[in-house]
Amino acid sequence: MLRNNANSMQTPLSRMSTPQNMLDIVTASRFIKRMGSGRTKPCLIECDADEENTVELVVKCSAGCMEKEKNLVLESISAMLGADLELPVPEPFVVLIDNDFIELIPEEEIRDIFQRGCRYAFGSRFLTSGFSVWSNGDKVPEPLANRAAEVFVFDAIIVNSDRRPDNPNCLFTGKEFAIFDHELTFTQSQILFWKEPWIEGGLDQMNGKERHIFARHYFEKKPDNLSRMVEVWGNLPVSRFEDYRNALPVEWIGDGIYIDEIIGYLKNVKSNIQVIVDHALKVFK
Repeated sequence: MLRNNANSMQTPLSRMSTPQNMLDIVTASRFIKRMGSGRTKPCLIECDADEENTVELVVKCSAGCMEKEKNLVLESISAMLGADLELPVPEPFVVLIDNDFIELIPEEEIRDIFQRGCRYAFGSRFLTSGFSVWSNGDKVPEPLANRAAEVFVFDAIIVNSDRRPDNPNCLFTGKEFAIFDHELTFTQSQILFWKEPWIEGGLDQMNGKERHIFARHYFEKKPDNLSRMVEVWGNLPVSRFEDYRNALPVEWIGDGIYIDEIIGYLKNVKSNIQVIVDHALKVFK
């Protein structure tokens, strides 16, 4: 069952979910439009959640991603983790794409991508209610300093270097953020001299003015309390990370070795979250 009624007046973000429904499966039913000119060719698609409810999702197909299904796995794990940490991540879904739907896509390029891709795609709930793109160089409002710092720490943990001022991947209502596009995460092996975030200096590699929208240069008031992050990480059972794997379509997983590495890494993060938070507060001084 869909966790949120798609016809609700509110536009929900993810929240703590259970292993059984972390990634609800919906069926693509109506192509609405291509979403901008992003490298993954995301599309807005109406999907059937059940006989009565539909939901509009921003959908990514594996054929539009550099590493195909692996990028969908990274996107999904990041979204599930973000939801468990009560961060503002749009609700994630697995989207079943059938041949009848593909034949009705009006754009040839997009139709070809979906034809070549896995029949399970990744979708995130389309946000409409008062959201606008975070502007290049915007300052973090004082009341949201700790919230923005949480996003910065989250990105450091998932090794996300794709939330820069020139590509923020962040929406804003004036009161809350929404963060998305996490298919290029957990890229430790691709970063020269990368350090784990619990190692001294491990957060410095992200804290440049051009490296992250919530680097310390953008704060009107420095964050002073990240205890909530310590608490939610502490409340996560270690078994939860295996739940992430179990929620994924088997068609995405392949040999799964890199998923083992991600799960092992997240266990280390959980063990070291207080140290990570302490390092983050020093970075923002």
